[in-house]
Amino acid sequence: MRTTTFVVLFCLFLAPGVARAQEEEVADKKFWAVSTFLIGSTIYDIESTYFVLGKCKTCEEGNPIMRPFVKAGKPALYAAQGSIDAGVLYMSYKMKKGDTRFKKVWWLLPVAMAAGHMVAGTYNMRFAIRF
Repeated sequence: MRTTTFVVLFCLFLAPGVARAQEEEVADKKFWAVSTFLIGSTIYDIESTYFVLGKCKTCEEGNPIMRPFVKAGKPALYAAQGSIDAGVLYMSYKMKKGDTRFKKVWWLLPVAMAAGHMVAGTYNMRFAIRF
């Protein structure tokens, strides 16, 4: 009787926890590394943009979609870019968690966006050197 009770309790309460522990962790070191790279490159792009604008009074943001946020100030630009980054990271998380064909390329969009931010930030810094 005790063995039967133990088996029933194990199946009801402990087995689901053991099964969950064996699942792949979604927010692992790779996910956090990609997230850090995206957020760091976004900060680099924003700060280099304002660095150039501080040195060159006739310069303006080249991206027409981000131009109103740049003119509104750093908090508005950080809020806009942070929202975009959060959406991309949420989508990447869902892609990595799901059982779809996109599971293996979850990192592609955040890395591509981070590369774009790095290129833009480096362009800004190279442009600022001229002034």
